[in-house]
Amino acid sequence: MDEIAIKIGGVLSAIVGIGHCFFYRGFGWNEDFKKTRLITAKVLYTIHLFVIPMLFFLSYASFFHTKELAGGTPLGIEMTAFCSIFWFFRGLWQIVYFRPSRIRGAGKLLPLHYSLIIFFIFLWSAYTFPILSRFL
Repeated sequence: MDEIAIKIGGVLSAIVGIGHCFFYRGFGWNEDFKKTRLITAKVLYTIHLFVIPMLFFLSYASFFHTKELAGGTPLGIEMTAFCSIFWFFRGLWQIVYFRPSRIRGAGKLLPLHYSLIIFFIFLWSAYTFPILSRFL
């Protein structure tokens, strides 16, 4: 069951990575970046661009190093714990930082907002389950 949870986390991480590939056009960053300082636009774009391979690496590791992540090695356990904590705080960030009542024009993004919260709960659970099962 632990390995299934890790593989589910891998699928979900890949989906988040693919979603990030469409941010530039989907959120109109081209227009937004024209309105900000060049260095700010470059920094934001660079950070975002390098998050994508990290997400794909998490997905890769979840598929091809499943046994290690499910508790087969100390590094695997630590990486799984990192993923669990990462997705927990990313979900919390979505709830607190992207609160729809604080974002002008967020009405059309409400389905995305709540879908992401659910998605991050599933990701957190997928990487937390193998850790908790070691203690049960």
